[in-house]
Amino acid sequence: MFKNTLAVLSSLLVLSGCVLPPTSRPLEEQRSYIDKTVSVPTTLFTETPESKSVILGSSTLAQASGCHLMQRYKVRTASNFSDSLNLMKHRAALMGAKRLTIVRHEEVDASKGRIVLQDDDTLYIQAGTSLQGALFHTTIIADLYDCGR
Repeated sequence: MFKNTLAVLSSLLVLSGCVLPPTSRPLEEQRSYIDKTVSVPTTLFTETPESKSVILGSSTLAQASGCHLMQRYKVRTASNFSDSLNLMKHRAALMGAKRLTIVRHEEVDASKGRIVLQDDDTLYIQAGTSLQGALFHTTIIADLYDCGR
């Protein structure tokens, strides 16, 4: 009887932790278990041969050059606009894009505490850095264009 009671109490104790509502935690702690943070080498936040090969401009010029829309792509980083754009252009080049058009850009000063990350957002950070020390959080949404060979 004692063993059965002990087993029931133990399982109730373990299961009760599953139904308690989550506590409100700072952004950094929330991201630690969601872990959609991707560590990217610092060199990709600077100009690379790949990023230099992608032309940044309007969609009208891209279409006039005979380019076709490949996809819309989003990058969120813990860096400023220039660094984020270098990463975007590098990744676009690896996907085969020759031109890139910025559809939307948002840069939030991290000290203002207005950062909202959705569950489906991936945040790219420079290797060896963390969200806690980031001065900016930048989002760039761009259309990638393939211009053939």
